[in-house]
Amino acid sequence: MKPSPPKEKREPMNCEMPKTPSFALDGQGPLFKQIGRAVTEQILKGRYKQGEKLPSEAELTEIFNTSRQTVNKAITELAKSGLVERNRRAGTVVSWQFQERFVLPLRDVSDEIERTKQLYEYRILERRVIRNGKGGVTWPALPAGARLLFIEAIHLADNLPVQLETRYINFDAFPHVEHEQFQDVPPSKWLLDNIPWSEVEHTVRATNASADLANKLGVKVGAALLVVDRQTFHRGLPITVVHLTYPGDRFSIKGRFSLDRPES
Repeated sequence: MKPSPPKEKREPMNCEMPKTPSFALDGQGPLFKQIGRAVTEQILKGRYKQGEKLPSEAELTEIFNTSRQTVNKAITELAKSGLVERNRRAGTVVSWQFQERFVLPLRDVSDEIERTKQLYEYRILERRVIRNGKGGVTWPALPAGARLLFIEAIHLADNLPVQLETRYINFDAFPHVEHEQFQDVPPSKWLLDNIPWSEVEHTVRATNASADLANKLGVKVGAALLVVDRQTFHRGLPITVVHLTYPGDRFSIKGRFSLDRPES
């Protein structure tokens, strides 16, 4: 297992949005929607990163040459969508979870299955403590010898395997995980509920079923599979790396973000 190394972390910067033509309104639809799109575009382009402070409403009022009420409505909409977070003292900052919400969902498979009214079950196939760099396991984000909790679980919908979860958890991120057996809650859901995260990286790739994967997922050897490789971090600290393997004909993943442009 050779997960991709995480991208270099950058410390939040307290900077003001410059008054440049890149913030020009597009002229489509209500003014508060246009302002929301203009601010959103800068976030998606990386001008403002997770945890960074946005210009104040007073500054945005001046930038867009409009009323404070209109700007407030625009920012309120962005806050409701989860793109930004508002704090009376700290001001408005880019949400730490915006990548999860607008790039690729970070949800537990149990929620997806139960949403379709199917019976959800999971089984822990293997659980053991290992060392990074041993037994073919290499996680570049952690030093050699770091203690990891290895978990392999199969997730089923109406008794049909739909996901194989192969996960490594960093003990330094949450030492108490060593005593968690995941008997009542599946690993991914337990992590989402108990360990904070601020950044997630995804890679989606295709592969073919080996004899081992075919046996665990109930498919033929050589069948098409899709794999989501995911790493999560909290302020630079690696939390977990996981490979989620799906039979190609049982895989569905959706992620949507809209700047809410009116149709032309």
